[in-house]
Amino acid sequence: MTWYSVAAGQRGMVLVVSLLVLLVLGLIATTVARTNLLQLHMAGNGEARIAALQQSLAVVDAVLAGGVSALPISGGLGYRTCLPGAPNVACNERDIVLAPAALPATGQLDVAVTRVAPLLGNMPVMSEEGASSAVHFRVAKFEIAVAYLAAGQDAGRAALVQGLLVRLPHSHQSGGGTP
Repeated sequence: MTWYSVAAGQRGMVLVVSLLVLLVLGLIATTVARTNLLQLHMAGNGEARIAALQQSLAVVDAVLAGGVSALPISGGLGYRTCLPGAPNVACNERDIVLAPAALPATGQLDVAVTRVAPLLGNMPVMSEEGASSAVHFRVAKFEIAVAYLAAGQDAGRAALVQGLLVRLPHSHQSGGGTP
């Protein structure tokens, strides 16, 4: 066997080894690209979820900005008021009015304010200095529930409930009348 026949066989083996290394590098690059794409998708989901939560919090603030007139103080336990045109919620009245800036441009928004038990409760415990007038007031408890589903393929959604105590004069024994 001559020296040039052995060298020719080794050159063919180098080609096979380099093709295998190239194949492994291609598989690693494909895996890295897929991982990066998944991370971008997950980051987009997180941003959409945070945007939906911020929209829901803005709606709760808008309901609270409406003052006591937006709350069903004269209703009994379970009395619920909602946004006009909110089909997904069973309501006694649909008279919640929000500022136009609080309404989302796209998506579905459900808002409900519900009177919860007890019908009239005592004021929360306060320090002795501030408690002198607490016996002259009662509180009504409410829940403000907001559900927001943004429009679009990668849209976020959020649902939150915020509790609220409204101070009423002690003469509000039955829950009727205006505060």
